[in-house]
Amino acid sequence: MTSLDGILADGALTRVLRSFKEATGIAARVVDPTGSTATASRTWEDCAFCRLVRASQEGDSRCSESYAYAARQAASLGDLYVFQCHAGLVCWAVPLVSEGALLGAVLCGQVIMWEPDEYLVRDSMERLRDLDIPLLHLEAAIGELDHVSTVRVQAAAELLFAVASYVVRSEDLALKQRNEIYRQQRLLGEAIQERKRIEEQFSVRGLYSPQQERELLSAVRSGQRTEAKRMLNDILAGIFLSQPDRPDIIKARLLELAVFLARAAVEAGADPERILGLNYQSIQDLSRCNTFEEVCFWIVRVMDEFIDAVHETLDSPSGQVQEAILFMRSNLSSKLAVADIASSVHISPSHLSHIFKEETGMSVMDYFTALRIDEAKRLLAMPHLTVAQVSAAVGFQDPAHFSRSFKRMEGISPTAYRQSMISAG
Repeated sequence: MTSLDGILADGALTRVLRSFKEATGIAARVVDPTGSTATASRTWEDCAFCRLVRASQEGDSRCSESYAYAARQAASLGDLYVFQCHAGLVCWAVPLVSEGALLGAVLCGQVIMWEPDEYLVRDSMERLRDLDIPLLHLEAAIGELDHVSTVRVQAAAELLFAVASYVVRSEDLALKQRNEIYRQQRLLGEAIQERKRIEEQFSVRGLYSPQQERELLSAVRSGQRTEAKRMLNDILAGIFLSQPDRPDIIKARLLELAVFLARAAVEAGADPERILGLNYQSIQDLSRCNTFEEVCFWIVRVMDEFIDAVHETLDSPSGQVQEAILFMRSNLSSKLAVADIASSVHISPSHLSHIFKEETGMSVMDYFTALRIDEAKRLLAMPHLTVAQVSAAVGFQDPAHFSRSFKRMEGISPTAYRQSMISAG
């Protein structure tokens, strides 16, 4: 969770308070949950009235209590809180909340919303009678107070609320990103050490195997984020160990990998225009990465975005059909029933049959057979494979059944198809 120190560390909020003062003429400060000042814009203490009040320990304590109460009220409202402090001045509090926890508040104001008059002096004297502030000093300080209209108070309060909330959200996001980078570095470090151990034990060198790449792309297509990240770490370890001192080559290889990941996402049904937009932005982001850690975090973030796009597709009926087709493509040699395919996409067989027919115009099993026959046509072009071997490779244990199915869909037998391929070649 973001801390108040974390929000103040880079000075962004302090700069906001300074600019706010210059733009509106109204000063502001940040207080912690106890009401103690954490940081303040210059001139906050220029208010003569508040200097008189805070000159005593009791007065200072009351101010802190007022600010702490205002911070709690603002947090409970989830909005800015306009109030009168214990001395009667108008202030407002903007809550600084991260993940439901109150970090503090931005306190702004110390103004009056009406012209100073006799009533205001009497009211102030009544509120502060036990602080022993001389009447003449109090009257003079009241005369110096800023008179701000109701409209200006509301506008200034809403402006400060919007900016302060943005700063907190940005810090929350930055913290989450830093934590993700640290986690990724730890996992990558473990993968690199394991890869070193394997290379030393088996005297193996190289980047990563085509099998690793295929498994990664398959995980992306099916939206398996955890498995995809594990595989990606293995691949990153291989790339790092092969080119540890060549960041330019590492960038080039990861850019190539990003292209493959994008293609896998589109194949899984992700919107091509969205993926193209992500690709364009990711290339710009990569140009700003200077270290291996930054580049690794970049490719993880890119893959996350692609998997998000895949999940959006998979959660729709069209996406469920695409996921079923991917499952069938990966299991062409298996004996599958509609129930097996439906189970892979976590829906009932009847629902899958309905949406599949609606989406493709074919039944699930007819489509599965068509995929098998398409693969068989590719294999029949390989002369070293017999028709029986092709039949078994695409899940037909009975070559006669395979021939009948092939002829029904293609109009000729597998043997005749192979001969036509040879003639055409």
